[in-house]
Amino acid sequence: MTLKLREDLRLALDRATFARELGLEPDPWQERLLRSSSDRMLLNCCRQSGKSTMTGLIALHRALYHPGSLILCLAPALRQSQELFGKVLGFYRDLGRPIPAQAERKLSLELEN
Repeated sequence: MTLKLREDLRLALDRATFARELGLEPDPWQERLLRSSSDRMLLNCCRQSGKSTMTGLIALHRALYHPGSLILCLAPALRQSQELFGKVLGFYRDLGRPIPAQAERKLSLELEN
């Protein structure tokens, strides 16, 4: 197994490692969230604790490692949705666009996978 393939497999299997690849060191609650396999989670956190960052990270991980996924970044206000999607797009760019985009717009991203 090549080194690049091994590293990609490691990132695909562990979202906490994926976060660290982006230079983020998750707090213990964030690491539990990233490693959770639950379909739904309820987070009771203070403001500015990293909820949007972790959610954006999970969304990007899903888009990269689950081909054909549809990920919607929804929030009560357009500004909040834009901010969340901005995190996803920023992480995607920080990783060097690992999967080429078919379309990259201000409010959407379509990957080739």
